[in-house]
Amino acid sequence: MTATLASQLNVALTGLLFQLTVIASIGPQNVVLLKQGVRRWGVGLVVTVFIIGDLLLLPLGTAGVSVVVEKMPLLLDVLRWGGVAYLLWFASSCLRDVRNPTPIDTSSGNPSPHDARDTVVLHSPGTECGTESAPVVGAGASGNGTGVATRTRVPLRTRATTRLPALAALPTALAVTFLNPAAWVDGILVFGSMSNQYGDAGKWVFTAGALVGSILFFITVGYGARLLSRPLSKASVWRWINLGIGVLMIAIAARLAMMG
Repeated sequence: MTATLASQLNVALTGLLFQLTVIASIGPQNVVLLKQGVRRWGVGLVVTVFIIGDLLLLPLGTAGVSVVVEKMPLLLDVLRWGGVAYLLWFASSCLRDVRNPTPIDTSSGNPSPHDARDTVVLHSPGTECGTESAPVVGAGASGNGTGVATRTRVPLRTRATTRLPALAALPTALAVTFLNPAAWVDGILVFGSMSNQYGDAGKWVFTAGALVGSILFFITVGYGARLLSRPLSKASVWRWINLGIGVLMIAIAARLAMMG
């Protein structure tokens, strides 16, 4: 019994390490998680969505969906080219932000004591590198039409709008989890092929270890990103980060396209 337990623990540890290796690479989910963590809004919601995604996708792969895909090569091609299209779209949004990087507000919706050169100019919500930009509070333009950013008092209605950012992160979190074909390929095909190598019983132990790895990773990155909030809240830093991510996404899309 001791030998069996040790064997199962070894399989579970293998699953944990395998999953950490797969999800540690830069991808749409990790970029969204990192940016939300730096902003310090909607982190719990994003982490929860990502964990639920793995709780659904990984067991699906283990249950043998990969076998179905093997019998239907056309479905594999659809997933592959869908993943290529998604990654290229994600890359284009990042490269667009290289020219006009959106500074990240790290004040959790409350005004922060930045000086004039660090004051963030208000902008309308939009899409930045696959994420919805957060409403920025505590800075605005002066009323003389010059567009100079000045400190302003936060109106009372701000208290009502501070609930918006957490919910605003939900569509993006759902999109990069369930509408990202690359996530389905990794979660079902790649993981399913790996887990099924451990037999009928071992594959579920492997899956359990992998799920623990996912939970640890998402929580650590989501809340640990706050430690880097100071450097990562600078627009100049994100200009280079977005450039690197955009180039990497194009490279991954090219590799995925050549897998056929």
